[in-house]
Amino acid sequence: MAATPAAPADVAATPPSDPGTARIDPGAHGDTQAADSARCLARTGDAVSREAQAIHRWVDAAGIVHYADRAPPGTVREHRRIALSGVPPISVEATGYDVNLPSDVHARAVADAVAIDRVLRQVFEADGDDRLALRMVFVASTEAYARFVGEAALARSAGAYSARERTVYVRMQGDAALTFRVLRHEIVHALVHERVGNLPTTLNEGLAGYFERFEAAGQGGRVDLSGLGARLAAAAPSDPAAALTDLLALDGPAFYRNEPERRYAQALALVAVLMRDAAGRAALGEVLARQRAQACDPIAIEAVLDARYPGGLAALADDLAAWMRAPDTAAPHW
Repeated sequence: MAATPAAPADVAATPPSDPGTARIDPGAHGDTQAADSARCLARTGDAVSREAQAIHRWVDAAGIVHYADRAPPGTVREHRRIALSGVPPISVEATGYDVNLPSDVHARAVADAVAIDRVLRQVFEADGDDRLALRMVFVASTEAYARFVGEAALARSAGAYSARERTVYVRMQGDAALTFRVLRHEIVHALVHERVGNLPTTLNEGLAGYFERFEAAGQGGRVDLSGLGARLAAAAPSDPAAALTDLLALDGPAFYRNEPERRYAQALALVAVLMRDAAGRAALGEVLARQRAQACDPIAIEAVLDARYPGGLAALADDLAAWMRAPDTAAPHW
């Protein structure tokens, strides 16, 4: 399960970072994982039709608005069928558990997922089916959200992706922009589960932190890194080589145990540095491609980056530390 903690008071402009990982739940797949790596991919796209679709909007008995690709069950109010002009590869089912959904949640979720998915697939040169089914639940109350997440320690989190349930949970924020940023963060975890597999936590969180700042536009978009300078500089390591070795070695709960905000900042910066030029993207792409080839078991990303990044891990450590101390926050376009 992946979940995002509430932002500290002194980082009010920064959306919550994710304190869990989009790890594949072994209990969901049994002992056949090693024999069939594809079982560790979400494969929700298998159920997405290529035929023309429509969006159904309705209001349930509690007055909550729902959007889905399927007609509502039972008797509901204000049911409308909204025809789509094209056939998007992303199927979205959005539900408000105890809160009405943002009016444009369906359109924005599709646009963000399609655009981010396109960038990720370009990075690791993934061909084939681009379908994906996203199921998301928006929750207002802390108590209800804690029940969904299933762990009392995560009751203050802002978003979660359940690998077992293939579902994104979002706790509504006071600001719509923050709510959608949390949603994008969790969509990235869902995409990693769909396309890549059991990616090591540092890179999984780095990708989610980087692309939560993605702003879709047309067939592409940009990543808005503005406002991150102080946060990144504060997390810059004094010993770059040791810090990168430690960061890449962390996985699962260990990533969140000590100074989690520093870990999030470093993981985001790692992805930003890798994404800034063709050589870095090639190294990142190799990591993602190899992970997809053996989706169940997290690969040793250190070895891949050492072999593929110009100058190896030593150069990457220096580049990462230098970028964090003086980050180039110009928005890259994809």
